[in-house]
Amino acid sequence: MRKFFRSSVQNRGQSFVELAIVLPLLLFLLVGFVEVGAIIYHYLSMLDVAREAARFASEHDPAVLEGPGVGGYCEDDELHFYHDSACVIVGAGFNPNLNLNPATDDVTISVFTIDDNIVTDRLPNDGDGVWSLYAENWTRNCDGTLNSTTPFMEDSEVETIIDLPTPTTGAGTPTPSAGSGAPQDKGRVLVEVYYCHDQLLNLPILSQLLANPVPLHAYAFMPAPAVAPTATPLP
Repeated sequence: MRKFFRSSVQNRGQSFVELAIVLPLLLFLLVGFVEVGAIIYHYLSMLDVAREAARFASEHDPAVLEGPGVGGYCEDDELHFYHDSACVIVGAGFNPNLNLNPATDDVTISVFTIDDNIVTDRLPNDGDGVWSLYAENWTRNCDGTLNSTTPFMEDSEVETIIDLPTPTTGAGTPTPSAGSGAPQDKGRVLVEVYYCHDQLLNLPILSQLLANPVPLHAYAFMPAPAVAPTATPLP
């Protein structure tokens, strides 16, 4: 009886020691799952609204100029191509799950004209071809330091992403792809979302593995028929 009692006490003591060793690891994994889950959730939300904004932009003409004044873009009945496309992401009621911070986050829009599988024009014509909702935040890190003034999606990368083959004929419209029947002359709109995700728990150990805030970037391409090249009328 005394031997059995001593064995039970030893087993319980061993179990407590094992629990003390394993518990920190389990807590770390739990916290990691929560933080990574939140990051994935916000990224999927960004991807969803970027697609919706790009879909809205694809149905409108970027040549429509911005209306006068500031504010009210999401509420008025006038079309302001860039602002209204961004309103799909930041407008009240459109996106309750993702709140962008005007001081750190950004929404950018670029529109491409592709002639004979070459990007021949990029709107807006402001030097970098990137329209920014929040004062060029896309050029800065989450801490506000300058990162790069080069667009995340350069023209050459756009051509690669949409898998454009090397042109075999001179520029002209229309020029269908050999064999596939797909047009080599087209328009595309690119909507990008830049978001700084603040860690929920901000534990020191996890912060050493993940930046805080965590910079997230999502984008979506859609056809833009309004900027596709058109054939030059014959005299």
